[in-house]
This record gives sequence, structure tokens and C-alpha cells, in this order.
Amino acid sequence: MFVVKPLHPTSRLPRRLVTAVLACLVAACGTGASAGAPAAAALPYPATAGPAVRVGADTVRVLPRGSTAFPVILAMIAGAARTVHAEMYEFGRDDIASALLDARRRGVLVSVIVDPSVAATRATSDRLRAAGLDVLDYPVRKQMIDHAKLLVVDGSVAVVGGINWGATSDRNHDVDAQITGPAAANLDRVFAGDLVATGRAVAVPPPVDDAQVLVAATLPGADIRPLVMQLIDAARSSLDLELFVLTDTGVVHAIEAAAARGVAVRVLLDPGQRPSDASAAALTAAGVALRHYRSSGEKLHAKLGVADGSTSIFGSANWTTSGFQRNHEVDVEILDAPVVAAQLTRMVDADWTASA
Repeated sequence: MFVVKPLHPTSRLPRRLVTAVLACLVAACGTGASAGAPAAAALPYPATAGPAVRVGADTVRVLPRGSTAFPVILAMIAGAARTVHAEMYEFGRDDIASALLDARRRGVLVSVIVDPSVAATRATSDRLRAAGLDVLDYPVRKQMIDHAKLLVVDGSVAVVGGINWGATSDRNHDVDAQITGPAAANLDRVFAGDLVATGRAVAVPPPVDDAQVLVAATLPGADIRPLVMQLIDAARSSLDLELFVLTDTGVVHAIEAAAARGVAVRVLLDPGQRPSDASAAALTAAGVALRHYRSSGEKLHAKLGVADGSTSIFGSANWTTSGFQRNHEVDVEILDAPVVAAQLTRMVDADWTASA
């Protein structure tokens, strides 16, 4: 709250200086809307899975929020004929645990990789192991986690993104995608590499060529940050970002450069992640349009970027040093797919207007 003391009767300030001071105060208190103007009506957040969209050799279906993704995940596990491969950071949902056990009982080979540092995940892992399921601990160590969120069924259909299988994850604003085609095989290849990391002796197949859906992972690689930087640097008309945490200084500078060359940039951040404060201040000072998500108890958990209404990237990696370098993360970049980009932009539009 700003308190403006009245000037002493004998004080005389130039009219232009008074006007400038008042303008600064209005700008500091407001969000860019004119005084007394009604707030823009909030747009509805997508509540259903998107349509299956052909993207090159793949098919992509956007799954906004866990409440939409979890029914798809359960149906995939229920329909598995040969294999279920799952890798999860936070795993606390009883319904998905039960679905995995049901798949095993009917003869499906089920393997689950988990991060043992998460209490809810340990409890679920204990239950699954007690029932005879193949559960492996990713070899986490100090200052790193297995942050992946991945499901691959029968080596042909996958769900990947940023949504944990937590007890309250269905409320958070986040995104997964259901993908079939060569990208699903490449995601299963990531899982095979993670099996090797746990000590399991398996062959990791070579990657499958895929020109439009790129699978990126960290540990042992560092594939995600270059794709993020390329997305920002190549943006020419628009750049929409929804980020749980943003602390990477190089990424912040790239966003500022995009705005400086005339790209219409929107950055939406989760208000509870205080490490992002310095990045938010720098972007605001550079004139970048930035808002903090107005929460009703849920998190803005997305790690999402959409450029020029055509190219998008999302997944598990926060845009931080840990997300790009230390943790095990999995993202996908979808190139030249305006329909997919439009579905993701509708999510951003809804959160942006609700956070005015």
C-alpha cells in the first residue's frame, strides 16, 4: 500500500513531475489495466483431453491437468497386452498402483522405476514390491533426483509430461501428452537406459528417426536446455511460457532478448516458488509481460513453452540448473504442429486471464 502525503501549501512542484509521480504509483499498484476498468473475463481451463493430432509419423493427444490424464493412464494400463514400463518421481495414487497389480495378474510384464527419496513413493513401492511387482529404485544421490514422469505400454503408446502421480496432483495446472509412433519407441528407449542405471542388464536400442517429435532427456545426456534455448531464440512473433520454477540466467536473458526484438512474450510463474523471484524481477524490469498464477490451492506445475503458435516443449524439467543438468528429466519438443500448440496456448490463455 502506498500512502501519499499532501504537499505543504508553500510547496510548488512542476506539473509534469507530479504527473510522472502519480503515473508511477498507479503502475506500481496496478496490472496494466486502466483504473476502474472491469477485469477481463477468465477463460475456461481445458477440462477434457484434446483430440488425437497427427504430427509427422506420430499421433499426439494433449492431456491438460491430472484429472484428464489419469483416466487415460488407467485405460492404457488396463489395455496393456505385453509390457508396462512406468517411471515416476511422486507416486501416491492407489488407483494407478492397483491397475499395475491387475496388469501383472493377467500376465503383463510390469516394471516400475521410482525415486526412493519421496516418502509417498516409498510407501507405494513397498506395497507393490510386497505384491511381487518389479520395482526398481533409481540411483539418486545428493542434489539430484529422478524427476521423470513416464509411462510406456506395449512399446507403442506413451504418456509423458510433468504430472506426478501424487494424491493431489490432479488439481495442479500441468500437462501430459499421449503419444503413439516412433516417439513412443524413443521414450521406451529412455526407460531402457534407466533400467541400466538401476543395475538391470538390458539392451538399449538405437534411437528411431523422428523429425517432428523430439525426445530429450538428462543424465547421461543434457538434451533439454539446448532445445529450450533454441525455442526462445527462434521465436519471431509469440512466446508463451508457463513455468513452475525459473532460475536459469541464460534462459532469462534469452527471454529478454526475444521481447527486445519484438516477440510478444508472456511469462506465467507459480507464486510459491520464491527462487524464481530474481528472474521475475529481471524480466519485469526488461519490460516482459509477466504474471504470477492466481492459485486456489493448486500449483502451476507446468514446464511449458510455445513459440509462434507452432512449436512447443514440455515435460518434467524445471528451467533451472538442477532441471537442466543434475536431475534425471524427460521432455518432448513438438515441431511444426499448430493444432497441438493451439491446445497448449488455450491452457496459457486461461491461466493468464485468471491471473490478471
